[in-house]
Amino acid sequence: MNIQYSRGCPFNCEFCNVTLLNGHRPRTKTKEQIIRELEALYRWGWRDAVFFVDDNLIGNKKKLKQDILPAIHEWMEEHRYPFTFSTQLSIDLADDEELMDLMIKAGFQTVFVGIESPNEESLQECAKKQNIARDLVASIKKIQKFGLEVQAGFILGFDSDPESIFVRLADFIQNTGVVTAMVGLLNAPKGSRLYARLQAEKRLIKETSGDNTDFSLNFIPKMDYKTLIQGYTNVLSKIYSPRHYYNRVRKFLAEFEPPRLRPIYFRIVHLKAFLKSIWYLGFIGQEKLYYWRLFFWSLVKKINTFPHAVSFAIYGYHFRRMFVEHIKKLR
Repeated sequence: MNIQYSRGCPFNCEFCNVTLLNGHRPRTKTKEQIIRELEALYRWGWRDAVFFVDDNLIGNKKKLKQDILPAIHEWMEEHRYPFTFSTQLSIDLADDEELMDLMIKAGFQTVFVGIESPNEESLQECAKKQNIARDLVASIKKIQKFGLEVQAGFILGFDSDPESIFVRLADFIQNTGVVTAMVGLLNAPKGSRLYARLQAEKRLIKETSGDNTDFSLNFIPKMDYKTLIQGYTNVLSKIYSPRHYYNRVRKFLAEFEPPRLRPIYFRIVHLKAFLKSIWYLGFIGQEKLYYWRLFFWSLVKKINTFPHAVSFAIYGYHFRRMFVEHIKKLR
């Protein structure tokens, strides 16, 4: 289920058209509006994940800390934490420990962060200012150690990308323990500064498909096209192979401390998913050895991460199936 607190983003990355659509200045709802929306979801019987679909939830940190998050925290406590929250935001969350603590107390569990690239020149090219001159690995790990799972977006195909970027990116993802790594190819949507630049350089060839993970490009890249596609394929093959994926899950869980302030709700659908994971992943799947290693490691070494371990195993199966389907279409 989705709700929205704010619109607008203070940043202006070259490949993004959000500022054209929603503006630079974050415009926010009041805490009363947010609580009314949560009440409505609660009355409808919703008892699961809620995604704040903001362009950048922390665009107005002061109001979030002083007004919105304390109100959500109070409401969630009164209702025994019926929801778990996720959102998307910028990496500078790592600079504000108070804000992270408030988000945890309010019930946030997952944050999606646009990392884009471990290559500094590529970040400068696309004007990802908040990521430049920063230890990205340390920032991600800090957010995760506070109890928030970091999901991250990465992009390949920048003009500044060297051919070594494919190995560097795969290594970066493994080192950070980012389990859900969405790696896509650069595309230029209408309204973005990238679209205007490529149009002026006569490098646009079509409109974007809207899916930057379908192996399509809507412009002529500076890197050889075949090299780029093969490198992209290699990155996905590696990070979602059972060995690398399960190692990354274990790395993340070893450093992660799930918040203990909320009850755990078990539903029939969760039990069915758990039993299916045992059969499909533990007995007939190609990853059965890795599945059982993670299964018993989390049970014995870190029992409070066991639900996460099973969920991540299921996610990995889904990611691999999506990748295989894309490869089939490419051929």
